[in-house]
Amino acid sequence: MNEYIKNLYRVKFHEERDQVLRLDMNESPEGLPAEFVEEVKRKITPEFLATYPQKNRLARQVSAHCGLQADQITITSGSDEAMRLAFQCFGEQGKKVVTVTPTFEMYGVYAGMFGMEHVSVGFNADFTIPVERLLEAIDESTGIVVILNPNSPIGATYTDDEAHAIVKKAGAVGALVLVDEAYHYYHTRTFMPLLEQYENVIVLRTFSKLCSIAGLRVGYAAGSVQLIDYLERSQATFNVSNVGLLFAEEILKRPDVMELQRVAELEGRKWLVRQLEGAGYHVLSLEGNFILFRPRGDAARDVVAALKERGVWIRDYSSGLLEGYLRVSTGRIDYMQRFWDAFRATD
Repeated sequence: MNEYIKNLYRVKFHEERDQVLRLDMNESPEGLPAEFVEEVKRKITPEFLATYPQKNRLARQVSAHCGLQADQITITSGSDEAMRLAFQCFGEQGKKVVTVTPTFEMYGVYAGMFGMEHVSVGFNADFTIPVERLLEAIDESTGIVVILNPNSPIGATYTDDEAHAIVKKAGAVGALVLVDEAYHYYHTRTFMPLLEQYENVIVLRTFSKLCSIAGLRVGYAAGSVQLIDYLERSQATFNVSNVGLLFAEEILKRPDVMELQRVAELEGRKWLVRQLEGAGYHVLSLEGNFILFRPRGDAARDVVAALKERGVWIRDYSSGLLEGYLRVSTGRIDYMQRFWDAFRATD
């Protein structure tokens, strides 16, 4: 038995969530427009389902979308698979993975899975990114550095100068930098241009958030031709389904649909922030399709439990900088109204 796997702690997400308002995992609560989904579904034939998937067409679309060559892109099962492949290819046992904290939990999981030491640098008390301390943590024993832009779960972002400094410091010690842009479309600055200057950067994106197809598991990694070739050597032969590829292709053909999703989420997020702040709550709303706030009176976990009884699922934090905070995924105003009504009933 692989000891790293044997001793690995994992949280499983297997609860039934079909009939609830899903505001706990930063999915789109409403999904894509129904007419668009029906239009794409008409292209799914028995023969289509019987055929092994081919990813080249989507890779070409994504490369054009990002201004890269097609061989600088690999399509993955969500960006989560791209993370695992990066650790599998470039993670050396005993070396360090440097991240800020809090951050997406899977980076710590993959560090443990591949025998690496997870070094987490705490956010500043004012919820700003501790860039100087992050740079100090990168040394000769560092194998991978991870930056999320925007960060999850706080929503803070890096400047161009900060990103360049991190990549240069990592490159000087032979470390890879993973730039996670899962929430890119809620924040227009991208670090894709880093790929033109540096050979030690991989940028990850997903179709799960703004594009609203989390259930189809489609994402991609972008990097140098050599780095992407290594990732593809480690992939399963057919790692993304035909249906996932089809929806991703059709979404990229419809920038109007993507813009509709972006505008609707932003309107809903601003609406909810106004309700919460107007009622006197402390709200943290930076970038990304989520907000954080502190409840009054009851502990955050009690609020989560009370809302769950009403069919509304959100997330709480029980330790660290976000201890006592609630996180709510954001979407269209009508979905935010449903949350607000349920929350006020528990307040």
